[in-house]
Formats: sequence, C-alpha cells, structure tokens
Amino acid sequence: MFRRITFIVVLLVACSELVAETYWISPEGKVSASGSEMDPFASAEAALKKAGGGNTFVFKPGDYVGTQITLSPEHAGSAEKPTILKSQYKYKAVLHGSVFHNIYVKSGCKWVIIDGFESSGAKYTGVKTDADYTVIRNCRIHNNALQGIEAHGVRGAVIENNIVEYNGVHPQFNHGVYADGENLTIRNNIVRFNSGWGLHLYPEIANSKIENNLIYGNERWGIAVYSKPRSGSNSIVNNTIVLNGSGIAVKNGLDEVIANNIIVDNTGWKFEKAEPIEILDGGDPRKSKIVIDYNLCLPPLRGAGPHPVFGDPLFLDKAKGTFYLKAGSPAIGQGSKEYAPKGDFFGRPLRENRPPDLGCFPYDP
Repeated sequence: MFRRITFIVVLLVACSELVAETYWISPEGKVSASGSEMDPFASAEAALKKAGGGNTFVFKPGDYVGTQITLSPEHAGSAEKPTILKSQYKYKAVLHGSVFHNIYVKSGCKWVIIDGFESSGAKYTGVKTDADYTVIRNCRIHNNALQGIEAHGVRGAVIENNIVEYNGVHPQFNHGVYADGENLTIRNNIVRFNSGWGLHLYPEIANSKIENNLIYGNERWGIAVYSKPRSGSNSIVNNTIVLNGSGIAVKNGLDEVIANNIIVDNTGWKFEKAEPIEILDGGDPRKSKIVIDYNLCLPPLRGAGPHPVFGDPLFLDKAKGTFYLKAGSPAIGQGSKEYAPKGDFFGRPLRENRPPDLGCFPYDP
C-alpha cells in the first residue's frame, strides 16, 4: 500500500510539472499585478521575472513601444512545456520601435514559441533568435531597419505562417529572413518587398526544409542557400518565387532537392540575364547530387531535369500580388509526390488522387 501511495504522489507531482501557467500582459497593466487576465502585468519583463520559463504569456491588444522583449536561458522551456509568447488576437499586440530587436531570444533559451505579433520599427531586427527550437509563427514583421527575422547557428527552429515585408535599407546586408543552422523548417510564409534577399540562408545550412513559401518583390535573390560543406541535404520545394532580383541560388550544394517550384520573372539584379536557378560556385549539380526537376521556370532553365514545365503559370493577378493559379495553368498537377511536402500553404493535406501542383498555392476553383 505504501508503495502504491508513493507512486501516486510521484505521478501527481510529475503531472503538475507538465501543466503550464498562463500570465497576461497589457500596455495598461500594473507593475504590482498578479498576472491574471483581469490584472495583467505591464511588461513582459515583469511577467518573465515572476513566472520564468515553461509558461504561456498572453499579450492583450495594444502598442508595446520602444522596449526589447529579451528571453535569457533562465526563461527556457522544454519540448513538453515550451515558453510561449502569444498575441491574444493575431497582429493585435504591436511591438514597435525597439532600439535593438523587438524580440530577442538569447543563446541557451531553448523551446520558445513566438505567435501572432505585429513587429515593426526595430532599429535592428523584428524578431531575432540565437537559441535552438525556437518557433516564430503567425506574425506580421515589417519595416524593421535590418532584418525581419534572424535565426543564426540554431537547430530545429521553425519559421512558419508569417508575413515578412518591407524590411531593411541595404540591398546586400538586409533581408526578409536571415537564418542558418541545422534542421530548420521555413514554410508557408509570405516574404515580399525586402531590401535584399527574401530568404538569405547563410553562412551554412543543412538538413533543412524550405517549402510552400511565396517570395516576391525582393531586391536580390528570392532564396539563397549556402549549404553546409559535406552536409547539405536541404529541400527547396513548392515555393512560388516571382519578381525578385533573381530566383534561387545554391552554394556548396550537396544532395539538395529543388523541385515543384514556380520561378518566373526574376529580373536579374546583376544587370545580366541570370538563370532562374544558379549554382554559385560553378559546380556541376550532377556531381553534387543536386536534384533539380519538376520546376516551372521563365526564362527556361538550362539543365532543368527530365520533367521541366514550360509556359505562363497563369497567375490570377500578378500585378496585384495574387499568385493563385487560374484554370488551365501548366503548373496544375505537374509536380512530384516524392518531393512534395505533406501539406499545402493552407495546412491542408495533399490530394491523393493526382500529382501535386507546382508552387505554394494549389489550384482550387
């Protein structure tokens, strides 16, 4: 009987440790608040100081101006209990005008989720992480001085379902998303009108997925992948890359897959006619075992693989940034299931009865 009671007590303690608490934050909150929904903290700093990591922090609507939300190693969560920073309503908690980054997750602060914020006007980067297993999702990140999102030297980071636009002032050094590491997932984002690259994955990235992104109107490459030497194995699939300075670039490639993309009308920032997919170090994709296939490219790509797709993709209204496919598009049903992601831009599973469409938006009448 004693052993049974002891086991039950230990189990209850273990279960209680897995239950995260929820704390509330508001621009109208009080310094000496309890952190409840009716008595919110005035700042993330006060909430984190009281609660620590492994809890959920909900930000009420309003403007959070001029301060950086900093998460240090003592605020780390875990796979079972991540530290969650969440806007109560999508885009309604507005972080603006930090002298550095609006949100900064320091190295060692693992397992943090950042969800649903608007982040603008930072003098450096909208959202920056140096920690493993950070998730940045459902945010609108715009008009920051350098980058929209930064994630360097990290493992297992996820960047998904964000709008990243109008960031940076320099065409070489400022980008929409500036990231590298291993096992990254960058999916279902709209990345547009940034001053440099759309996705600049530098200095080295490996074993990562770049899928279902709409990338357009950026000054230089839509996607630049600097593959980690002797590792590589990055997957660049089902992206729509339109009206950037150039399309996709890969350096140090090894075992990359570039498939099911639409890469059209990227005009060439180098004042020369660039290939839609460029191997920057002059290497032979065949020797590097880079798979390039099932892509719709305009202008047509040399070395496009055995299943190239030709013709106007028939976007609904390219001039207005509406890149859904019209009926009759040559991109419909021309992709490879082997390389396709499990779901589409909207999180729906791929249709089983036919090959996937090219690009990030499947045709849907």
